[in-house]
Amino acid sequence: MGGTSSHVVWKQPYDAAADLVLRRALEKLQCEVRELPTQEWDARTASIGGVRDSLCSYVSPAAAEWSSALLHLNALMGDGFMGDLLAAELSRITAAPSIVFYEYDQATWGYALFEAGAESDRFWSIPEVVEMDAALVRGTPARLSSLFGVSHSDITPYLQHVDPEFPEELKAFPEDEFALNDHWVRVDFMRRLGLEYPSPGSTAGGRYIQIIEL
Repeated sequence: MGGTSSHVVWKQPYDAAADLVLRRALEKLQCEVRELPTQEWDARTASIGGVRDSLCSYVSPAAAEWSSALLHLNALMGDGFMGDLLAAELSRITAAPSIVFYEYDQATWGYALFEAGAESDRFWSIPEVVEMDAALVRGTPARLSSLFGVSHSDITPYLQHVDPEFPEELKAFPEDEFALNDHWVRVDFMRRLGLEYPSPGSTAGGRYIQIIEL
């Protein structure tokens, strides 16, 4: 598979309890969290605490009631995405929703929603890039509207499948930072849901960790 970034967000305030839940979920996936000796990025070696930055994950608050884990680059397990497995387990443990946002090969973005350990919704902006049936990854604005307490009309404009004829500069809303055919539009989308995309190293309360498969 190509380069993949994944960002898991689960409904739980970011505190010590959320950290324990994350560790429990990772243990179920036969992974463990290793704390780093420093949070300082070394420009000379592109590393944090002696670990290459692309192998580090970043945990932080996403909103008052939400925690997040920006997983290390290409976080895969077997033939699937680690983000899906982790989000599913977090939703099972907390009995609350979790959502994972994806960027694949800098070509497409998407999300997968999980409730009670099972997938309940999924979207990809360019389904063919990830070899998925477009009919199965359209996203469900009504589901997100209910869970996040936001207007249906604030969500729907983002959930469009993009093709080569799609206008390059078209945005969901004029005030957005990114166009719909840019995978970074997921940041604007998250903002509409009331979630913050983390700024690794500077988001208040966030920290780098390393997730190791055992």
